[in-house]
Amino acid sequence: MIEKDNLFLKLVFPDKAPTKGQIKNLILKTSDLFTFKNAFRPSDYMHNEDFLKGYILYFVPVNVSKHYSVFKELFRHPVFIHKRELKILDIGCGPSPVLLSLFDLMEKNVIHLEHIRYIGIESEERAISIAEKLIRELKPEKLNLKYDFIRADASDLKIYQNLRKIKPDIIFFSNSLGEMFEKGEIKLEDFIDLMKSFSYKNSELTLIIIEPGTKQASMRLHRLRDSLIEEIGFYPFSPCLNDLPCSALKAKNWCYEERTWKSPTYLNFLSSLGLQIKYLKFSYIVLRKDRSNIKDTFENGEEIIKNTSHLLNEKGKSRLWACWKGELIDMEKLKRDFREAEEWLKIKKGDYFSIDKYIALSNRKVRIPKDCKIKILYSP
Repeated sequence: MIEKDNLFLKLVFPDKAPTKGQIKNLILKTSDLFTFKNAFRPSDYMHNEDFLKGYILYFVPVNVSKHYSVFKELFRHPVFIHKRELKILDIGCGPSPVLLSLFDLMEKNVIHLEHIRYIGIESEERAISIAEKLIRELKPEKLNLKYDFIRADASDLKIYQNLRKIKPDIIFFSNSLGEMFEKGEIKLEDFIDLMKSFSYKNSELTLIIIEPGTKQASMRLHRLRDSLIEEIGFYPFSPCLNDLPCSALKAKNWCYEERTWKSPTYLNFLSSLGLQIKYLKFSYIVLRKDRSNIKDTFENGEEIIKNTSHLLNEKGKSRLWACWKGELIDMEKLKRDFREAEEWLKIKKGDYFSIDKYIALSNRKVRIPKDCKIKILYSP
């Protein structure tokens, strides 16, 4: 089996090792298409050879790492930890099928799957071709895998009529939902009806949606989250700890993840160009019908809180913003109350942590006293 990072390079440069300049030019060209020129990006951009190459070199490993991070979180739960079989519907999969992250988790003995039935939906033939090559090269030998790709527009609701019969365990959207909504290819009520049909008599269904970590994409995703909870009865697994309306939206704010990432070694030199090679920035939701939640994996009887910000160092105190009981709460601890090896200072953005006491300063502001016991429960 070819090492994964080398495989990405080999797909783009099959004959000889590339120069740093060649890698840089391809990635910057593709990156511009997804940032500064996003509004003008054609739907068939993967027909462009250079765009596709830049996507394989940078965005495929980025996407695989995001998927890995979310799946690792999901498989902590007793509902999933003993699973040996999965049926997955990957909508708008592109050349980064979610199978690749599951392969990584299997190779690292985080999960122990034996059978996977996978269906990927993608409109671009070139993207499907790359995805198939990656699957063939990276599939663990012991895994019994049946996979198919359907070449179709993901917004064409007719293609899902027969797919409902397979009752997927996981429906996955990654960076595809935003495009469908923005271009008016699918309406909110159509998406709600589609998810209703898949969740009917399928109480074990998990819906995973990953979107870019921008303000617009994040707020759109969490408005969708609230609608899915209200209209269908989904319950958040993560990152939310409850099914109350999104606290960030109520505060006219936005919520995103920033997780550490070990990028391929051939990308190391790109940090000086402004490309992120240390952190993954994205927004996501994981929803289920059975009310399973990541808090089930923590000890009972504690106040569990999701940190949504970096620690903010101010004169005389340190603060963070946290999602707690359906509200965005301003939490602070005075520096005079810091202990030796202060646990408060170890809390990172995205961490789940617990406290055993606090002082309410207002409806949305609390202070952590000196004698409070702080425990970091999970650091994604």
